Amino acid sequence: MRRVAVDANVFVSFFIDRNAAQHAAARALIQSAEDGEIIALVPQSVVFEVAYVAQSQYGTTSDRLATVVRAVTTFPGVQLVDECPWKRVLDIWPGPVTGLTDAVIVAVAIATQCDAVATFDRKLANKLGAFGLAAYF
Repeated sequence: MRRVAVDANVFVSFFIDRNAAQHAAARALIQSAEDGEIIALVPQSVVFEVAYVAQSQYGTTSDRLATVVRAVTTFPGVQLVDECPWKRVLDIWPGPVTGLTDAVIVAVAIATQCDAVATFDRKLANKLGAFGLAAYF
């Protein structure tokens, strides 16, 4: 079964509906996980990033944010990854991956033997091949 690490921007697009095409793609990915077609792996740091972006950028209330966090952490077909492979993160950050949270996603994807990373970040998506990963979108 295909294993896909999921970036925070996928969940933000799913819950915030900031871009219709991204919202549809995020919905399809989550549906694929729920249907058992893929395993969606979510690093713990992604949950924190979703919460931060939803509150700071979109003014999400605490009650709504609690609903979002519950959903992200309990979607069928989603597996949370609490361990962070810090040695690998530090091997790829700050170069060739310049963002720390992006480096965590890549490191977790490698450590958990993912096939792909679901992200709407084109800069990150373009670097995945160097790590033996595909871009999901």
